[in-house]
Amino acid sequence: MEGKFSINSKTLTNQPISINYTPNTSALRYTYRIIKDKEVQERTTKVGNKSIVINLNETGTYQIEVETTLKNKKVLKQTSGIYVIDMDRPIITTRSGIIKKEQLAKNKTINKQDLKNDIIVRDKQDGDLFNKLECNFDSIPYQKIGLYDLTCKVSDEANNVTEQTIKFQVLKSTRLQLFYAQFIIGVVFLIVIILMIKFFKAVYYENKITPFTVKPVGEKKPGLLDNLTVFGKKVIVKISKVLRKSTFLTNYSKKYEKYNPILTIDNNDSMNFVTLKLLVAIFVLIITFFSKTVQLKVLSYYELIIPFLFGYYLPNVLYKIKYRLYYNKLENDLLQAIIIMNNAFKSGRSITQAMELVTHELDGPIKEEFQKMSSELNLGLSIEDVFKRFSKRINLDEIAYLTASLSILNKTGGNIIEVFSSIEKSLFAKKKLKLEMKSLTGASRMIVAILFLVPFLFIAFILVISPTYFLPLFNSKIGWIFISIMVVIYLAYIWFVKKIMDVRHLVICQDKSYGSF
Repeated sequence: MEGKFSINSKTLTNQPISINYTPNTSALRYTYRIIKDKEVQERTTKVGNKSIVINLNETGTYQIEVETTLKNKKVLKQTSGIYVIDMDRPIITTRSGIIKKEQLAKNKTINKQDLKNDIIVRDKQDGDLFNKLECNFDSIPYQKIGLYDLTCKVSDEANNVTEQTIKFQVLKSTRLQLFYAQFIIGVVFLIVIILMIKFFKAVYYENKITPFTVKPVGEKKPGLLDNLTVFGKKVIVKISKVLRKSTFLTNYSKKYEKYNPILTIDNNDSMNFVTLKLLVAIFVLIITFFSKTVQLKVLSYYELIIPFLFGYYLPNVLYKIKYRLYYNKLENDLLQAIIIMNNAFKSGRSITQAMELVTHELDGPIKEEFQKMSSELNLGLSIEDVFKRFSKRINLDEIAYLTASLSILNKTGGNIIEVFSSIEKSLFAKKKLKLEMKSLTGASRMIVAILFLVPFLFIAFILVISPTYFLPLFNSKIGWIFISIMVVIYLAYIWFVKKIMDVRHLVICQDKSYGSF
């Protein structure tokens, strides 16, 4: 005969459970195991057939297994029913600490569903309990600006009750400002449509009249895009003149002097690049303001700062890529320019003639730089000064080596053909070494690029599967802390990997250079 449980099962309770177990009268000894959430929590052996009390005091799903050894050595196994205890109370929290809502019109109130994105109600066992939330919404004057207490209460399936006081702030309404902003946007949009209609209408009439008119020979009027480009450049130049009065901005603009060769606005003034950055930042901020206004929302401080910074540093990224392409093109064409100049020297031409020959034979950045150098020579500068200015504009080791060689030639004399032949061989060997290094490290660079992209691909994959998965990170202070930590770790990871790659490149270069001697 099996033993007896005073309570064989309990479906759901929020109270501890005490169970009396009476073993078989013929029991020699027995062992009972308390299984909590499918894991053995306790195992106890008793000698004899005395009754015991088993206490279940924590939240969980329990089951009791008993193995009894009788006096006749027979073994009996017995299993109780299921005991479910839920002593955890639900949690009521807010996403931002204080619920902020704009004041409502007269006789208007807020219901529970209006706060679904502000209040979080969760229970460990029952999950989301927002639909069971009860609050004293009627006690808050939604038409009066101020800070109020909103009392909310919720209970779970086990009748665990939680009551929480939430701060509720009624803010000044921005509906009127939004209405004015929308009205202005609508007027601007209407004006743009009217101007476009007039423009297309004028084009239509022009196309009808054009077959019956005779155009003057060689006349070419600039198009609309050309006129806008010219107008934009004039605006940037005028603003730059004002900003140049600031000593701080003038010193700050010097860090962008390397972009002067690729700037299409007054190539000799890096202040124009700073002005362009500010205009792009303001343009992005205006677009953000328009989009928020259309959504009937007011911009927060973060929504003002982040778009401004994004627009301000966007030209840096674009011009850095453009400068890198310009720099690589210049570096690749420099060897050809040296070969052309060396051949010109061999045919008996002067340095001036050799430089002019480069401008006729080559295109791109190297042609522009040699045209500048030819102009400087025509203005009376010496060869040494011209190449020094060239070396300062373009920070390349090859150009610095070329400038130093010409400077020594001017001071001590020598065979310029031999010097340029030596420079030509050196540049050719360096270019060959660089291509070999690029080939050897191609697989490593591909792996590094993939490792850089893996976090973003993983985030994109998660967002496709569950678009709201990452929302808790952006709706709480601890979430923003974790985001900041992840960004710092990711940037440190990029820096560390790039340092390793730089060391590897250096080792390969040294191995190659040692092998060439």
